[in-house]
Amino acid sequence: MNIPEQIFPSDPTRLRTGSWQELGPAAQSVRHAVFVEEQRIPAELERDPADAGCLHAVAFDAQGRPVGTGRLLPQPGGVLKLGRLAVLKAWRGRGVGQALLRALLDAARAQGAREVMLHAQQSAASFYLPAGFEARGEEFMEAGIPHIEMALALRPGQGDA
Repeated sequence: MNIPEQIFPSDPTRLRTGSWQELGPAAQSVRHAVFVEEQRIPAELERDPADAGCLHAVAFDAQGRPVGTGRLLPQPGGVLKLGRLAVLKAWRGRGVGQALLRALLDAARAQGAREVMLHAQQSAASFYLPAGFEARGEEFMEAGIPHIEMALALRPGQGDA
């Protein structure tokens, strides 16, 4: 599913959704900068073959450079797993992450998903609370970083995040 390109009203950032084939290089550049370089996650843990089956979202600046990304990975039972949400350090706090989250949740609703779940880094869990995500389960380690599982139940006709 491809959601039409959006332009954020507050700045010239642009957001596109699509396949890994379409957006992979742009998404990978952001993920490498954030997860591998900044957070020191080994590259072999950051990359996985699931990318090919995901819907990806990438935010671009006015010059067309990727500044943020995220993906939706299908799970059994009408669940989508939101993951690899990352925004370049210079772009944090400017609404890019929220725009990516909104676009991915809208795509999940359009696909008829009953739930979106994610593994949030503990330090970023509060980012998801305003969208309605709730923590479930105990803290666990993933790639050497404390995480918590979070979930958002989707209902038909539910409004934006």
